Amino acid sequence: DSVPTAMLSLFVISTLEAWPDYMWQAVDGQGENIGPQRGAVPYAAYFFVIFIFVGAFFFLNFFVGVIFMNYEEAQRAEKESWFMTKKELEWVDIMKMIVKAKPDLETTNVPQSRCL
Repeated sequence: DSVPTAMLSLFVISTLEAWPDYMWQAVDGQGENIGPQRGAVPYAAYFFVIFIFVGAFFFLNFFVGVIFMNYEEAQRAEKESWFMTKKELEWVDIMKMIVKAKPDLETTNVPQSRCL
């Protein structure tokens, strides 16, 4: 009946706690000052299902994004704590790539003649 109550209801629905209770209340509701009737507005259920899919996916992506951003920030802070300049960090990254690189011996050491 008010905006704060509606916002609280949407928050409860987006957390997936007791959302079926809210859905059935909306489906059974007929209007203001009229008692509930079972299944009076069946289309209201579509709103809840769509809101849950969109809300759940949005909040899940938001949550994962925040965790990823914090992880990247922690990694950057760890690298910066070595007191290295940007060029020194690039050099360290290149050295790590060189150490991880392995030569392809099958194609580099192919004999030129059959006699050897």
